[in-house]
Amino acid sequence: MKKTLGLLLLFIFISVPLSPQAKTGLETKSEVFDFLKDAYKAQISLSERGRTKEEISSILNPYFTEDYKKAFWQANIHKADGKFLTYGTDFAQYYIPYYQFSDKTMVVIHPNEIYVFEYFPENLEGPVGYKSHYEGLYLIKVDDEWKIDQYLYNRIPRKIINEAIHFSEK
Repeated sequence: MKKTLGLLLLFIFISVPLSPQAKTGLETKSEVFDFLKDAYKAQISLSERGRTKEEISSILNPYFTEDYKKAFWQANIHKADGKFLTYGTDFAQYYIPYYQFSDKTMVVIHPNEIYVFEYFPENLEGPVGYKSHYEGLYLIKVDDEWKIDQYLYNRIPRKIINEAIHFSEK
């Protein structure tokens, strides 16, 4: 019994990665969505408990460039009791946008860059209102791994919007 339990635990330990791996291939809309969902989960996990700077960097590293991590840190990370964490907010800068991950979410994949964006119609209800706008993310390849590099608020190039619309009409 002990031997069987030991082998089972060893198998689980070997088959479950200790940390998330960066994505080297994002070829479909579905793969991009999964990557962004995992990146969002990594960001949200930072509110669970205080962590060291190194732990936070390790959690965010598979998904974000150094510049993006720096911007996210400045906007969201707070020091408490010698550790660092995020607090909940209705206006969370540099978090993965609240995409529907549906046909409304546009994805344009090029060999070394990916644009992901969605149009958000005006909403003046609730605690945080906003005018109609696009929210997007710009991903690039860094050392052959995909990373989120920029948060694009109403800064999606018109040619990318047109490309997405043209592709979705086919």
